[in-house]
Amino acid sequence: MRRSERLLRNEFAATQAPLLQAKHAPGYIYTSDDVYEREVETIFLKDWMCIGREEEFAKPGDYRSFRIAGEPLLVVRNRAGQINAFVNACRHRGVEVATGRGNASKFTCPYHAWLYDLDGRLISAPFNDGVRGFDFDHCALPPVRLETWAGWIFVNFDADAQDLGAYLDEDRVRELTAFLRQDELRLADRWDFELDCNWKLVLENLMDMYHTGVIHASSFGKVFPRDDFQYRLTANGYHAEYQSLTMCPDGKSPFGAMPWMGPEQAPWMKASGKGVDRNHPLYAFTILVRPCMNIFARYDLVQPITYFPLGPNKTEVSVFTLFPASLFERPDFDAEVRPYKDFIRAVIEEDRAMLRSLQQGLKSRRFTPGPTVALEMPIHHMLNRYLDRLFGSERRPAKQSGAPRLTKRQKQRSVAKRPARRSS
Repeated sequence: MRRSERLLRNEFAATQAPLLQAKHAPGYIYTSDDVYEREVETIFLKDWMCIGREEEFAKPGDYRSFRIAGEPLLVVRNRAGQINAFVNACRHRGVEVATGRGNASKFTCPYHAWLYDLDGRLISAPFNDGVRGFDFDHCALPPVRLETWAGWIFVNFDADAQDLGAYLDEDRVRELTAFLRQDELRLADRWDFELDCNWKLVLENLMDMYHTGVIHASSFGKVFPRDDFQYRLTANGYHAEYQSLTMCPDGKSPFGAMPWMGPEQAPWMKASGKGVDRNHPLYAFTILVRPCMNIFARYDLVQPITYFPLGPNKTEVSVFTLFPASLFERPDFDAEVRPYKDFIRAVIEEDRAMLRSLQQGLKSRRFTPGPTVALEMPIHHMLNRYLDRLFGSERRPAKQSGAPRLTKRQKQRSVAKRPARRSS
């Protein structure tokens, strides 16, 4: 359904009200084909997106194909050891020259056998004698920008986008995650799967502490500070340090704390007297790397989640589980990691049916958005940034510190009159 810009802004006014006066976004934001196409052009063809780890491309010829918001992508390590990204579409008719993942010395289009090397250059095109007006000698798969940070691989379809470092620094991502030493971690598990819901519902669910003690009450939600969760908002995202069990059965890690996790606490945790040291079994950290990556950490691991739309009603999700590289030398490592793998799959299954039901409910013509509560502070924040970006609403000043922690009494009031504070 197409709506005029004025009507859109009127409909979004309730969402853009102060937190405890606001309502969630209209259902069509999550179901509309028109909104989805707008997201592709405005977000997914403009922003930096994490697609995996460098160690997934360990040897020359290691490759993986992706489809991100409908765009076919090929990532491969060349013979010189450099990882590159290309549009995965043959320069003849557009067929994908590679599917899945593996190791190859070259890529052959399955339609007409045009052949490309590991640098994306065309090296053979059968039956091209007599063709005029096409430069076969300089033909290549179109490059896609690729940069790395802390062992992660990011791509950007916009050739004019800012560098990855500057992009991450807008929300202090590099600074705030430095203590995790992600470049000294290795990938123990990558799990790729699909969910029958809009990609924003995955994003919102990952920052929704409201549901943790309900849906995840029997898993990691056994220990979770829902009544006093301290969010720190930034211009485009949020981060938090809090208490939670690690992501294995009963929170009992066989590995203990990562070697560099020392007895430090964030300043706001010290001030509240409710924090734990970073090497404590209940330590937890999370940060959003916009638009579609949430990094979660515990004292013993780092477990990011990425999510890319396959359309307005389906999302491809990847869960990465990382441990210090030194642990991989243990003879019992694979056996000790197995419970972590099983546990995260069980946690996702706790959410799967709920997300499918949520998507269905948002399609209802009778659905009316309900209020946002204090525990939904980052969802409210992200919805407003999203609406501003996609629909050009008048942008309010960014609350660089995020809204402050709410007491029980304050939870009954609007935070409209509270001044913004700087982020930590």
